[in-house]
Amino acid sequence: MTGFSAEERVGAHLAVIFPAGHNPIADILERLAEGTTNGYSAERFLQRRDGTVFPARSTVSVVRDDDGVPEQLLAVLQDRTQQLASHDVQRRSEALIAAAIAALPVAFSTFDRNLRLSFVVGGRERGGIPPEEYLGKHISEITDDAGAIRALRKALAGIESTSRVLHNGNTYLVLNAPMRDDDGGIVGVISVSSNITAEVFADAKRAEAEELTKVVARHDPLTGLLRRSALVDHLNALEWSGRATGALLVLDLDGFNLINDGLGNEVGDAVLIEVARRVGHAFPDTVVARCGADEFAVVASSVVNRADAVEAAERIRAFLDADMEVMGHALRVTASLGIALEQTCTRGLASTLIRNADSALSHAKNSGTGQYRLYDARKRRQVQERLEILDGLRVALNAGHLRVAYQPIVALSDRRILGAEALLRWTHPTRGAVSPAEFIPIAEQSELMVPIGQWVMNAACDDVVSLQREHGIYVSVNVSVRQLIAGCFAEWVEEVLARTGLPSSALIVEVTEGALMDDIRLVRHAFDRLRSHGVSIAIDDFGTGYSSLARLQHLPVDMIKLDRAFVTDVDVRSEARAMAAAILQLSVAIGSSIVAEGVETEAEAATLLGLGYTAAQGYLFARPMPIEDLSARLRVEATGTVGNVV
Repeated sequence: MTGFSAEERVGAHLAVIFPAGHNPIADILERLAEGTTNGYSAERFLQRRDGTVFPARSTVSVVRDDDGVPEQLLAVLQDRTQQLASHDVQRRSEALIAAAIAALPVAFSTFDRNLRLSFVVGGRERGGIPPEEYLGKHISEITDDAGAIRALRKALAGIESTSRVLHNGNTYLVLNAPMRDDDGGIVGVISVSSNITAEVFADAKRAEAEELTKVVARHDPLTGLLRRSALVDHLNALEWSGRATGALLVLDLDGFNLINDGLGNEVGDAVLIEVARRVGHAFPDTVVARCGADEFAVVASSVVNRADAVEAAERIRAFLDADMEVMGHALRVTASLGIALEQTCTRGLASTLIRNADSALSHAKNSGTGQYRLYDARKRRQVQERLEILDGLRVALNAGHLRVAYQPIVALSDRRILGAEALLRWTHPTRGAVSPAEFIPIAEQSELMVPIGQWVMNAACDDVVSLQREHGIYVSVNVSVRQLIAGCFAEWVEEVLARTGLPSSALIVEVTEGALMDDIRLVRHAFDRLRSHGVSIAIDDFGTGYSSLARLQHLPVDMIKLDRAFVTDVDVRSEARAMAAAILQLSVAIGSSIVAEGVETEAEAATLLGLGYTAAQGYLFARPMPIEDLSARLRVEATGTVGNVV
């Protein structure tokens, strides 16, 4: 409490804990010592070691020996800082409360049985007149509010009530109750009134603001049409009421960004306003909404079947196709349209209709400009399946559920393994093994293809590096165009090779022939960079990608992989043999090696060998296998025992 230790206080003079001029009165100490006084209690100021002064209550008692002679003084000191501070706070609070009550616009009044004001206290001046000025006046002289007079008369009849009273432009909330004498007889009325003008005004403004907010939230400020959220509310209301919806038409303007970018946002906004007007004229007395930047929706109750839908689409097309003059620009606007009928919905009308219409719109946009499509559940399922596959692939990539299988590429003469093609495999936790033909095209059309391709390249180089050192094989990895034309792909491949230790000469990058249909300049640049690092290039599925010979002769290609379509029954089909022979000669002409894919019979292998083919892969030699099985087969081969291990 004082900041002194016990050692510092024992033996020290009493004055050490008292500030100057506040020592105990000497005569009191003398009387205590003499025993004429047994003790005292007083408010003191004490001093802490750091010099700060604080209030304390000091209670001093005399301690006597067995003979009753005073021996010691027992002093109990209590710090009163907190207690006195609380008292100050309480006093200030009481003063504030009193001031607040005095400032409240509340008045207590009494009226006699003749309804004359007999007493009033509190409340602010009314109309510039102090409340006391109304004493003795009849209620009709105070206010002309008929409701106030009726309320007082009801109180005289014994009925308590609360009412609002208008007086001098202010609104008061008034409680009126009967005032009784000791015998219970009604002798007048007691009233408690509060000025609620500010509250009433605030409530009115709040209600006005809330209503304005609702209007703004529900309507698009540019076109005045409903927003998407309001459209959903409207569809839900139709479902709850049991009224027919008909169909939802969703249209999206074709190439609207060209108008914004080329002519400016001001012209773009004017176009949107005009489109909103035309759609409204096409479907009068119905709900039209703006659901996006250049997307509109129409709830057409009259559209109940496919024929109605076609007629509605043609109507919108006719209204939009008309010449449009906007801010001095002659424009022609077309729109893609998706239509969903109410009958295609099983539950959740709003969400299902919008989802179905959006799906139909997507198909319409993919079909070209100015097209319309009616919702097709089959196509919707296809889209859902694609999304499920994409989501599954994303999870599999992050969770490490993908794996690589390796199909050997062998020499036709002795079936010795020359290399292996790395093939991506995926086993879904519920769908089981998913065919690469199903998931790879979907991945190639998404952003996932690049990270998946990088994972395969890393895994293949990691897996094969030790086998390459021991057996001299190469690995062939399929690469998508997305990877090829991505920035610094060749440099990234070089980093993978450096990390894994796989020689660049042991890596072949396979690109499908269809990839050559893309920008030949970018593909050629990627090929050149890869080959400059020592990586070989192979064209996969050759003969089915419709690439021209003119393109092929300008590409640096190290290997051609003959598509299985030219291998199947090559032993019995003369045209297949002719094509296989021609493609072999083409590979010789451009200086590349060739591998026949999809060999499944000994007859096919023999025929290809007879034509001059030296390498092949297919189920005849081996199916795709884990890296462990490939390693085991190479060990068996190294012992001199080579067979058709499938």
